Amino acid sequence: MIQQNVITSSAQAIEARKTKSRNNSVILALLLILGITLLLSLYVYQASVLYTTQLAIQAKGQEYARHERLNAEALTMLARTQSMDEMVRRARASGYGPPKPSQIKYVYIHDGALSTAPANQVAARR
Repeated sequence: MIQQNVITSSAQAIEARKTKSRNNSVILALLLILGITLLLSLYVYQASVLYTTQLAIQAKGQEYARHERLNAEALTMLARTQSMDEMVRRARASGYGPPKPSQIKYVYIHDGALSTAPANQVAARR
């Protein structure tokens, strides 16, 4: 009976070690799978953040180029409207221009006294 208990107990111990070893292997495999999943998740997260940032940079670049084009168009229009020929044309269209002889009034200053004589009298005094 003692020998049966020894055989039975050693068989149970071997079986217990095998079960513990299998349990440890399963836990190790699960931890390994969990670790790999975590590392892959971090990689995918970093890749998605990088891709999103690149798309944002490209969008800002396109927006900058659009603003540059609008600025160039505005500067071209400003240069066109500020040219002397254009300003003279707009002034004449608005009624500005050299005065007509009837619009000119000469003022003769003599000894501090003002005189509003017609233009032909002022020209005769010269």
